[in-house]
Amino acid sequence: MRFNIFPPEGLKSIEPKFHVDPRLIQKTIERELGKKPLAGLYPIDGAGTPIPVSLLDVAKGLLIMKPEIKPEGGFTSLIGGQRIVVMCGESGKMQFLATNLRLNEEGNLVCPLPADLILIQRRKEFRTLGPADEDLNFVLCLGAGQELLTKVIDISDHGILLDIRLGATEVEVGRFWHSGYFERLRSRSTTIDLVIKNVRPGADIDRIRAGCELYEPKKQVLKEFESTRSAIENARVQGRLNRWYLGASWHE
Repeated sequence: MRFNIFPPEGLKSIEPKFHVDPRLIQKTIERELGKKPLAGLYPIDGAGTPIPVSLLDVAKGLLIMKPEIKPEGGFTSLIGGQRIVVMCGESGKMQFLATNLRLNEEGNLVCPLPADLILIQRRKEFRTLGPADEDLNFVLCLGAGQELLTKVIDISDHGILLDIRLGATEVEVGRFWHSGYFERLRSRSTTIDLVIKNVRPGADIDRIRAGCELYEPKKQVLKEFESTRSAIENARVQGRLNRWYLGASWHE
């Protein structure tokens, strides 16, 4: 039987921002469990064949995994040892070290929850859904003192999908929007330049969506953009999406 599993990333090549906040590790894993993910159990030294496992549950601080095949030579070589667990899902590539492996009475592998969890964006365009927050706007500056409020559909570290009223402004691939900014009540981010990369219909007939990338962003722009995406994602994991803005670096 063939399984679609993925090898681990080298630790030296992983950016620090992909390490999940230790306080969110359990909730991040629990969120993925509902999707019944298939993962690969890899030897630390990279030698040998990976074992496909299904992540089943988290109970009493332990992660429970069901082996999908019996490893060569049985499970003896795994007991008491450690392996790298890798899983790919909608949110990206999840990777962590499973230590002190053992078998439970049901024949499943169990290990303590990891102390370090890495969640890697699979591609540059990976995005997290924006909050359902009527007080969050991305404001486009159209010139001559004109501004346009848009809705944030999703956001990545380097891009954003905006929902715009049809006919409110010209929306075409390659168009630049300069000096826009995030705004929530009295707080606003630094100014942000965007370039439109794709255009698509909105959910309603009188709406249109523009997929944009940051254009020549400065360090402050990158910091505020990344903090906004991270704040929304972390708040969603914690079940506190209504308070996402507390983690945004530009929020006062």
